[in-house]
Amino acid sequence: MPLTDSQRQIIASTAPILAEHGLTLTRHFYDNLLNKYPELRSIFSVTSQLPPSSHQPAALAASLYAYSTHIDDLTPILPVVEKICQKHASLNITADQYSIVGENLLKSMAEILGPDTFTDEVRDAWASGYTQLADIMSGREEAIYSEHDQKQGGWRGWRKMKIVKKVKESDDATSFYFKPADGGAIPDYRPGQYVSVTIDVPELKYKQIRQYSLSDAPPAKTSGQVDGDNKTNGQVNGDNKTDGWQADYAEVNGHVPRYHHDTASKPNNLNDGTYSDLRSAYRITVKRESGIDMHHPDAEAHPGYVSNLLHDRYNEGDVIEMSNPAGEFFLDQDLSDSAPVVLISAGVGLTPVMSMLQTLLKMPNASERKISWIHVARNKAIDPFVDDIVRIQKDHKNVTSKVFHSSPVESEQQGVDYDAAGRPDLGAFDKEARKNLLFLDDKQARYFMCGPNPFMASNAKALSEMGVEDDRVKMELFSVGSVGA
Repeated sequence: MPLTDSQRQIIASTAPILAEHGLTLTRHFYDNLLNKYPELRSIFSVTSQLPPSSHQPAALAASLYAYSTHIDDLTPILPVVEKICQKHASLNITADQYSIVGENLLKSMAEILGPDTFTDEVRDAWASGYTQLADIMSGREEAIYSEHDQKQGGWRGWRKMKIVKKVKESDDATSFYFKPADGGAIPDYRPGQYVSVTIDVPELKYKQIRQYSLSDAPPAKTSGQVDGDNKTNGQVNGDNKTDGWQADYAEVNGHVPRYHHDTASKPNNLNDGTYSDLRSAYRITVKRESGIDMHHPDAEAHPGYVSNLLHDRYNEGDVIEMSNPAGEFFLDQDLSDSAPVVLISAGVGLTPVMSMLQTLLKMPNASERKISWIHVARNKAIDPFVDDIVRIQKDHKNVTSKVFHSSPVESEQQGVDYDAAGRPDLGAFDKEARKNLLFLDDKQARYFMCGPNPFMASNAKALSEMGVEDDRVKMELFSVGSVGA
């Protein structure tokens, strides 16, 4: 049932209250929800609940505030809704869970705001408003699940995936290659998307779910295999063009996979049937997280549960459960063949960007597209794929890059191991860099950025000030919430 004018006015009137008390409210909500329904701890990240960041409560508080301020026209928040729905789909959220959340959210609003503020009229308005939003979101998520069902190799829920290769990429990053444990096919995905993995955490006595970007081009298909769009590999709508998402990175880079950090693990023969088919696997690249203070501020820091378990306890042959690929940050399928692309990343934010680059290099007329990659890491020891970037630039004359190291070690040499010390400030780029790295003279140029919130916010602001329209910039944040929230 649509909201009445009176209900919309009531919800809008609560915006100042949510601005002041929203985080207190959402922290209280998550505490109560997870205590009452401990099984939901498998869905909600433990570390995202904790101070000082309180990512998940902060994101929910921001969402409630945005909903109240845009209640008369939800159009401005629809991109955020899509982001949340994609995340929910990767978590395999079900419609009945919305009812549990709604009941406990209203209860927390009553307890935190008190009866003088959270009157019966306010409660009824927010109950109707929540139902409206839940219907929108659960409907969109069901559509995403249906899309997965219809894809060749797609699935609904969790699927057992076997680790077929584990490769150390840097001191704190490791790549895992996965294929279905049932031996079946896997679906295509859009470069830049992520998957969720769920594993048992013995210390917590329940599972935890984390999202990791797919860090390579979409898997190659065997000849004649048909995807969910009924396209045959090598043909699009009867054309003899290669499907832009079907990239064989073995052909791009000349080898599968990359082993320069751990030559002992390199197979003797990449075409022996064991490793040559990694191009048809999913790859995620996981940074080992040092962790946060689990009982802020007094207890010792606890290492990131899932990342450390994957690094230390999961090896080739082990099986985990994985979701379908999801996410709204991806390389646009309608990207013009001539549009320059600027990839901007910080730290492990390079993983979805690497997927985009590998895909771009296999698209029609790839050599004619100008591509640049601006990347920052602390130093070479913890900079995965840095050698790949250098090699790709050498092999593809249309690709340029600039690598920054914010804290280079003494053994590193500028001009060899990295291009510049410090962090990239796009607004401070000189005229030559603005032309050859940012392609500011071309209004078709598209920008894809992934990294910490402050990094993206400052560089998005710099691009805007240099005349780049917002609709030409796409960003991905590696946490709940959004840039500028």
